Amino acid sequence: MTSCLVLVPQGAEYQAVQGGLQHSNVAILPLRAGAAAVTTPALITALKALPAMILVLGVCGGLHPEDRVGEVVVYTTCQDEEGQMYFLDQRLSAKLAPAWRRVKGITTAKTLSKVQEKQALAARWGVEVVDMEGVHLVKALQGIPLVMVRVISDGGDRDLPNLSQAFDAQGNLQPWPLAIALLRNPLAAAHLIQGSLKALKVLQRIAPEIVRQLSR
Repeated sequence: MTSCLVLVPQGAEYQAVQGGLQHSNVAILPLRAGAAAVTTPALITALKALPAMILVLGVCGGLHPEDRVGEVVVYTTCQDEEGQMYFLDQRLSAKLAPAWRRVKGITTAKTLSKVQEKQALAARWGVEVVDMEGVHLVKALQGIPLVMVRVISDGGDRDLPNLSQAFDAQGNLQPWPLAIALLRNPLAAAHLIQGSLKALKVLQRIAPEIVRQLSR
């Protein structure tokens, strides 16, 4: 796939995708979390080469009780918390497996930890999944064909640990605040860890498949 740039949130998500694409010749860049994703120095440098297309991979949160952990979803739109919506490249999305659910995503400034928060967001905007980087990337990269595929790591039926203090202003995960958040709610932490591990395995497995499909 000529001049394709793969963008993945840094940390475990990047490691999973890197493992899946280790035999591929595509460029893979780790991103800071949240709005800081678009200020990642390596991304700014890479965009000067004008990639022909961009593939965003990662995990996301489901907003409905019936969402399945490990389910692959393809974004059709991504919006912010004010309702501003952006459409992703439908021509590229059409190349991907039809069995993967097409979804409307929303990007929030903080992680959602309560079931009530997730379901309220879904009810207000009609969205299905949530992440922290999507809309920032879509806005910043307008003019470059972009497709976004994510794996659901938690559904809308269970509370999660409150990770609002786990990221610094530069979008970097801080180990100690993360550990404290997990210890404060062991049951929710167990759900988060189990769901994340399952989603990461799926992400690593599908990464080369997505590249193959987009190169057709």
